[in-house]
Amino acid sequence: MSAPVLSGDLRAFPLPDILLMINTNHKTGLLRCMQPGATKSVEWENGEIVFARSSMPGDRLGAFLLAHEKVTAAQLQQASPMVGTQDRLGKALIKIGALTPSELWSAVQGQVTEIVYSLFHWKEGQFEFREGPPSSEKISLDINVMNLIMEGTRRLDEWSRIREKIQNDRIILAPLKSLAELARAVKLSDFEKVVLALVDGRRTVRDIIALARQGEFETWQALHALLSAGVIRIQLLALDPAEAQPVVVHADDEALERTIAQYGGAIAMLLERASSADPEEASRLRKRLRDAKFEQAEILKEIAIDPEGRIDRRVLLANVADYPPGQRARVLQGALERLLRLLMDDLRGKIPIDDISAALEPEG
Repeated sequence: MSAPVLSGDLRAFPLPDILLMINTNHKTGLLRCMQPGATKSVEWENGEIVFARSSMPGDRLGAFLLAHEKVTAAQLQQASPMVGTQDRLGKALIKIGALTPSELWSAVQGQVTEIVYSLFHWKEGQFEFREGPPSSEKISLDINVMNLIMEGTRRLDEWSRIREKIQNDRIILAPLKSLAELARAVKLSDFEKVVLALVDGRRTVRDIIALARQGEFETWQALHALLSAGVIRIQLLALDPAEAQPVVVHADDEALERTIAQYGGAIAMLLERASSADPEEASRLRKRLRDAKFEQAEILKEIAIDPEGRIDRRVLLANVADYPPGQRARVLQGALERLLRLLMDDLRGKIPIDDISAALEPEG
């Protein structure tokens, strides 16, 4: 890449103007937008967007595919050994049959579009545009830049209402009410419950966005709704950028994600095998799992199991949100382990299950 042909402060150069300039002048190169702890890049070829990437975990392809239920946790686990050595994640998922090329193209287009939309609310930060050929990751996307600018601008109207209450992503939020208190008075969506569980009086808005793994816009919307309803409060205003800490992923957060991936992936794999052998049997098993009664079964209340055996992680995270942080992973593991053993007992002798037994062993 050459030296920047355009660079500056996003406070002086609005993003729509930058995008329009690159588009109308048919530029080829890389636009990078940077804030402390976050970098997002958009690749261009002849004035058209051909790829985008982000350092935010919630923007990555795997998180996008899981959030939009395009793949299962088990499929991501199966593809992961191939990533970095043989293929990119998308190609690996195609090789194992988790996605078709058309489905991957559609998902990447959605991911790229959301990354660009997320930049519209960046009122602070630096940008630079360098001319040069696009990377080998470029894709022939069907993204109309003018339409994208118009939709991004429409979203800004909602952003302005959100920013009246939450001025920037360095603010620290604290809970005023627990999920148990709210259950009697307010109906929250599953994702709002997940976001509320992440509000702990220590994390910044940026931390919560990274951990929620649902996309920036949706997380801002949820935080705005919770703040407007008096469920959370602002604890620290306008934390200085120099004081901002990197995203802290607590040990319990990591353990929860590992537990969901490990046990949820094993359950999904068993149901996929059962469905291949007998679709009616698989349907019966899904119903049995939903109706299962055992100690701490409330952890699995309202779980949604799709035809491929995928369990919505957001429901699981919401259901353990009221437990002390150090206990959530252990409680969730116990409930999912009972669910998996129930399934294995029912399928023993009907389909191969020996290789699934390893999922019951604790990770080293």
